[in-house]
Amino acid sequence: MQMVQQVGTPATNGLLAPVGDRGAEMLSLFRRRRLTQTHVVVRAAQNRRVRANEEAIADLLERVRAWPSQAPRPFDVPASHGRHARQTRLQISFGPVGVVGVWETEPPAGEAALEWILLTSLETSTCAPAGQRVDWYRCRWIVEEDHQCLKTGCRIEARQVHTTERLIRLLGLLSPLAVRLLHVRDVARRAPESAAVDSVAPVAVALVAARAALPPERLTGAAFWQEVARLGGDLARTRDGPPGWRPLWQGWLYLHTLVEGVPLASHLR
Repeated sequence: MQMVQQVGTPATNGLLAPVGDRGAEMLSLFRRRRLTQTHVVVRAAQNRRVRANEEAIADLLERVRAWPSQAPRPFDVPASHGRHARQTRLQISFGPVGVVGVWETEPPAGEAALEWILLTSLETSTCAPAGQRVDWYRCRWIVEEDHQCLKTGCRIEARQVHTTERLIRLLGLLSPLAVRLLHVRDVARRAPESAAVDSVAPVAVALVAARAALPPERLTGAAFWQEVARLGGDLARTRDGPPGWRPLWQGWLYLHTLVEGVPLASHLR
């Protein structure tokens, strides 16, 4: 189960809004938010029975899916392992029961249509707040990627620590590395043609460029990231999609071993 995640500083009247996936859809969370003076935006998991004002009781999912679209908007779906990045158009609806419906009407062939039904304690009665709730929820993806980097790449769950104190120390060491990896990969995806040296140390770029038989100034961010994954064992087959965190992490470690060896080699000469 994915727990509630705090994202940035989205707030209404100074109140923070934790954002959670379907594992966080618990009645206790909505009760507790009154004690903590926070609001929530959570993706619905259960088809609960709901009623607004004097209307008849109805099933949540069926009720929201019957609402007409009120705020269509373009949307960039990020790439993930097994899924290519794409541009789409989302339909957004909202109603009086603290729910925002989001769905995709024309997904690409072979792709499942996006659908989110977001429960929120914030008042959402116009298009602008509804779009804002959707933007907050999409922040969850970057948090999940950070967790995946820690778990799959850094293998934090495989480290043999048995106390909370040692785990906190380990997180203090690995979390900055995970954020750094996430940043470099994000730059490569958002600006694939940008120069790798703009976001990575020149010595690291020079080493990767040498292995790829390219001049360092011609190595783009996307090409740098792909070569790092190759160092970690990724086969770079087209059908495989973007490289996962395991080869990226292994390649990053190997690259920095080479970086540390450069001054040593110079000293030996």
